[in-house]
Amino acid sequence: MSPHIYDRPEEIDITNSGDSLALIARLIMKGSEVLELGVATGYFSRYLSQVAGCQVDGVEIDAAMAREAEPWCRNLLVADLDEIRLADHFSPGAYDAVVCADVLEHLAQPEDVLEQLKGLLKPGGVVVMSVPNIAYAGLVLSLMAGEFEYRSEGILDRTHRRFYTRQSLLEMIDGAGYEVMSLEPVHLPLQQSEFFEKLDHLPLPLARYVLSREDADAYQYVLAARPRP
Repeated sequence: MSPHIYDRPEEIDITNSGDSLALIARLIMKGSEVLELGVATGYFSRYLSQVAGCQVDGVEIDAAMAREAEPWCRNLLVADLDEIRLADHFSPGAYDAVVCADVLEHLAQPEDVLEQLKGLLKPGGVVVMSVPNIAYAGLVLSLMAGEFEYRSEGILDRTHRRFYTRQSLLEMIDGAGYEVMSLEPVHLPLQQSEFFEKLDHLPLPLARYVLSREDADAYQYVLAARPRP
């Protein structure tokens, strides 16, 4: 089976958009030294280098996508994050920020990667990440309807190996020795999600209850953290 090509629109609107990449972009200072894990075709690396004036190094598991991303990265390593030691390839204390946009959920040992990143950050450097929310109301209601369908993208991307709620994400970050600087949900109305068509037959009171929960429409979380002193 050929790998799915993850791609996004070329323009990232950090002023008006509320999507995960826009929220991450707002957390990266212009001119930063950035390590991006999982660059895919380079859509975010391009923004960082061309618009934000950052120096970007990257890691990507798929060689074909890495070739597309190469023009936007100073150094680009084709490798599986579960199988390498980042310190063997990148300089210690070199980065103002490390970006893990929709990456940690694909790893067998994300905690190990977070531990490795501490040594690559400058003093005061941050790790900025986005992860899907397994407690999203659309998925909860879909489960109640007996549906659990893997897809090529989204919360149930068939390549996801880890699943997170707000609480389990915070517990992982704390256990890895980081302190949270910010945590922001990425809101997506149920009507715009991949789950909406499956839910017409559910009782309305049940749907209303699930949708009333805190962060019910949080499709993802964007979190910034720094190593705990």
